[in-house]
Amino acid sequence: MSGKRIVESMQEAVAICRGELTKDAYLVHTTEQVNVKAIREQMGLSQSAFANRFGLSVFALRNWEQGKRQPDPAARAYLKVIEKVPEVVARALTA
Repeated sequence: MSGKRIVESMQEAVAICRGELTKDAYLVHTTEQVNVKAIREQMGLSQSAFANRFGLSVFALRNWEQGKRQPDPAARAYLKVIEKVPEVVARALTA
């Protein structure tokens, strides 16, 4: 997801909260997949270490990696940010 799309999504969310848009006035892009295991393995972290570092449930992480469940749109966006700038996310969570 590009920075432009993230900004657009946030603007849509604000408009929905203000009552300026109804929830059915926007589309959730559910086709975009994320390879959670590849992201985690590229960082050299175990499932529990990855989950702990980024505030995720180990149970959810395992289900995503095993293909039993897919991350919801918010989790997918979060995982993509982790993939691109993991040190920024970790720093923000410890600040």
